[in-house]
Amino acid sequence: MFNGLKNTTKYKKACGILLIFVSVLGLGFFLAWFGTRIFADRNMQYSARWTEEETELYVRVPVSFLKKERITLRYDDRMARYMLFLPAMAREESITFYDAAGDLFVLDGATLPDGKVSNLQEGLHALTLSGSDGSHSSKQYDLEVMYSSDIRTMYISMQNEQKASMLESPYLPEEGAYLTIYDAAGDLIDESGVASMRVRGNTSADWAKKPFQITLAQSRDLCGLGDGIRWNLLSNWSDKTLLRNQVALGMAKAGGLPFTPDACFTDLYLNGEYMGCYQLCEKVEIGKDRVDITDLEAYTIPDRSLLEKKNKAVRVSADGAVTENGMRLMGYETQLGTADLSGGYLLEIERPSRIADSMSYFVTRNGQPVTVKSPQIADINEVRYIAGVWQTFEDALFAEDGKNPGTGKAYTDYIDLDSYVRKYLVEEITRNYDASSTSQYFYKEQGDDLLHAGPAWDYDMSLGNPIMSPLTNLNYISSVSPTGLFAALPMDDFSLWSHLYEKPDFEARVKELYRTDFLPYLQELAGSLPKEAKKLHDATIMDGVRWGRNKGETDEEREAVLADEVEILQDFLQKREAYLTGFWLDGRESKRVYLDGGDADQYVSYVENLIGEPLQEPPEPRMEGYTFKEWLNGYTLKPYDWTKPLNDEPLYLVASYTNDQDGRILIAGQ
Repeated sequence: MFNGLKNTTKYKKACGILLIFVSVLGLGFFLAWFGTRIFADRNMQYSARWTEEETELYVRVPVSFLKKERITLRYDDRMARYMLFLPAMAREESITFYDAAGDLFVLDGATLPDGKVSNLQEGLHALTLSGSDGSHSSKQYDLEVMYSSDIRTMYISMQNEQKASMLESPYLPEEGAYLTIYDAAGDLIDESGVASMRVRGNTSADWAKKPFQITLAQSRDLCGLGDGIRWNLLSNWSDKTLLRNQVALGMAKAGGLPFTPDACFTDLYLNGEYMGCYQLCEKVEIGKDRVDITDLEAYTIPDRSLLEKKNKAVRVSADGAVTENGMRLMGYETQLGTADLSGGYLLEIERPSRIADSMSYFVTRNGQPVTVKSPQIADINEVRYIAGVWQTFEDALFAEDGKNPGTGKAYTDYIDLDSYVRKYLVEEITRNYDASSTSQYFYKEQGDDLLHAGPAWDYDMSLGNPIMSPLTNLNYISSVSPTGLFAALPMDDFSLWSHLYEKPDFEARVKELYRTDFLPYLQELAGSLPKEAKKLHDATIMDGVRWGRNKGETDEEREAVLADEVEILQDFLQKREAYLTGFWLDGRESKRVYLDGGDADQYVSYVENLIGEPLQEPPEPRMEGYTFKEWLNGYTLKPYDWTKPLNDEPLYLVASYTNDQDGRILIAGQ
C-alpha cells in the first residue's frame, strides 16, 4: 500500500517537473519571439531616422518624460508667414524652438535662451532668429500657430531621400520606415516598423494632398481597428468637410453591409512635416479582420519573376490576355496548392481605360471589366473559373425575364440578394459618382455558390460634394443633385445596378431595407452630423490651411468656408432623405423635366423632383457670343418660376440668351 502511494507521489512530482519544464520552455520561446519583434522594430526605428536641414526651423514637442517628437515650421508663400501646425496634445506642453544652426529665438519680444516656451498660444506671433554667437544678423518672421482637434496623432519617419522619392513617384513603395501613434491625451498607443509605404489611389494619387498605403513589418491592431499588415491613409483632399467617407462607411455599417472597413481620424506628420488630417482605414483585402473569407492567394504560387514585378509595382501589359467564349481573361501559369478553385475571390469593377493596369482580370461578353484583386497574380484557371461564375450571373441578369437562357435559373440564384441591395442603397443614397465605374467590390467564398456585394469603399466625391459641379457623367446627369435616382441609371461603363433595379423583386427589397435599415441612420444623422463636424472642427480648419483650400487668412474667413461646406453636406442629406422616402415609401411620383440649352455647353440635361415639390435650378448653360438670360416654359415661352411646386402638367424648359453684340434675344429651339 505504501509502495503504491510512493509511486503515485513520484509520478505527481515527475508530472510537476515536466509541466514546469514545458512552461519555462514555452515562456522562453515567447520571450525570444517577443524580443525578436522588439529588436526588429527598434532596428527599423533606428534605420528610419531622418536628418534635419539647416535651412528649416523646428519645434520639439514632449510626448513622454524622455521622448520628444520633432515638427517642422512650414513657410507659406501665399501668406508670407511661417505656419506651425500642432496636435491638440501639445496645447499645455513646453515646446522648444530650434534649428540645426543653433540660432537664438525671440518670440513676441521675449528671448528664449533655451528655445523653450510654455503654453504657446494659438494665433499670430512675431518670431526673430539671430546667431547665438553673433555670426549673422537677426531675421524676423511672422508666425501663425494652429492646434488640431482632440484626435490621434501619427508620426512616420523615414530617411529624407526616401520621403522625396515616395512623393515624386506614386505607386512605387519606399522600404523602411517607422510609425508611432498617440491618443488625444498624448499617450503612446501604437508603434511599429513599416516595411514599405507608397502613394496609393487612382485619381487621388495626382492630388496635392496624397493618400498613402503603409505595410507594417508585422501584423498589428492599430487604434483598435483590428489586426492587419496593410493600412490606408485616406487624404479626403476633395472633401473640405473630411466627413463624407465617414458618413458613407457609417451608413454601410448601419445598413448591415458585411466587412465594412473601420477607420479613425489622425493628424499625420511625415519626417516632422504636417501632412494634414487623414483617415487611418483598413485596407479592403482578404483577412481575418478584413474580408474574412478563404485566402486563395495562399494556395496560388506564381514564379519568382512575377513576384518581383508585383513587389516593384511593374504594370503588366494586357497583351498576354486571351479571349475565350467571348470573355477576355488575364491570368498566369502558377503552381496551385489546391484543387478547389471555388474561392475565395475578391473582385473590383474597374473602368475600361484602367483594366490593363491590373495584374489579373477578366472582361465579360457584355464588356464589363472586373479586376481580380485576390489572388492578385491569379492562375489562368482561377480567372477562367471566377469569370465563368460572373458571366453566368450576368447572362441571367441581362435577360428580360431575369433568367439565364442556358440554365433556366433566375439571377437571384447566383447572388446574395440582400448584400447587393445593401450595396446599391449605399451607392444610391450617397449619389456616388463612382457607382457607375470603379471602387465597386464583390467577393465569393470557397464552397459558396453565390456572389456577394461589398465591402463599401471610396465616397469622398459623393454626397453632393461641390467639387463635382459642374462635372457630369456620360449621361449629363448632375452628380450633386439630391433628387432623382442616380446609381440605378444606365451607364456606359457599368450597368449592373440599372439592370438590377429593373427587376421588381430587387426594387421591392430596396424599399424594404431602406425603410428598416437605412432610413433610421439618415434620420439620426440630422442630429449627429453637426456634432461630428464640431469634434473634427479644428483639425479640418488646420488641414484646409495646410493645403490652401480654405481661401482665407483670418479665422472668420476660414470658419465661414467650413460652415458653408458642412451646410452643403447636411442640406444634401436632408433633401436626399426627403426625396427617397417620398419616392420609395410614400409612393409619390417623381417627375423629370428636360432642358433644351440649344448649342450651348450644358452641364445638365434634365432636372427632377417629386410632384408637389419645386425643382432645383440647374447650372447656367454657356454659349460663345451670348449671355444666358433665363429658362422659359417650352410651351408658353414664359419665364419659369423655380419656386413653384411641380404639377402633373406636361413641361419642358428652354434657355434664352442675349446676343453680346446687338442685344437680340435667342431662344433655344426657335
